[in-house]
Amino acid sequence: MKYFVGEKKCRFNLLVWCKTNCVPATNNSFLPNIEHCLVFKSNGAPKYNDGYELKSKWYISGTNKADKDEYDHPTIKPLELVKRHILHSTQEGDTVLDCFMGSGTTGVACIETNRNFIGVEIDPHYFKIAEDRLKGISQKDRRMEQYEKDNGILNIFDYIDNLEDLKDSLEKPNVNIRKEEQQDVSNTK
Repeated sequence: MKYFVGEKKCRFNLLVWCKTNCVPATNNSFLPNIEHCLVFKSNGAPKYNDGYELKSKWYISGTNKADKDEYDHPTIKPLELVKRHILHSTQEGDTVLDCFMGSGTTGVACIETNRNFIGVEIDPHYFKIAEDRLKGISQKDRRMEQYEKDNGILNIFDYIDNLEDLKDSLEKPNVNIRKEEQQDVSNTK
């Protein structure tokens, strides 16, 4: 705060996400039902975009349980919240930097709002999750792929990938089996 407000003379706003179904882990404190986001703006920076629905400093929703399950990230933010802040503070074609990319919610919001995106994530596990998500692959999809692989289940895409090998094996005459069958028959007489 001291750097942005004191040295850089930025103005700031405090935005909040009010969670309606937070985890009731109070540890002799208040409920963790609010997430804070500080927004700094320097003098001379472009104006915020118009739109009454974009200007609210608060957002109310439940914790993002469905996306937590879908993308395996414990602190995933609601996509609509992130999109709203991006729409309010950037223009189409602008570049948004997310230094704590997590599961890639900001990247998805940028794609859906025609913004460029640079994401940084220190944890290779979450980087892979974000990379998959930006390609349209969820962790549920990954778990299903692993289940199918572990249990020898082929899906149509595996079949298509292996179609050439299958075609080649079907086109080759199966001489060895025929000879063995004839030998087996002749040995039983």
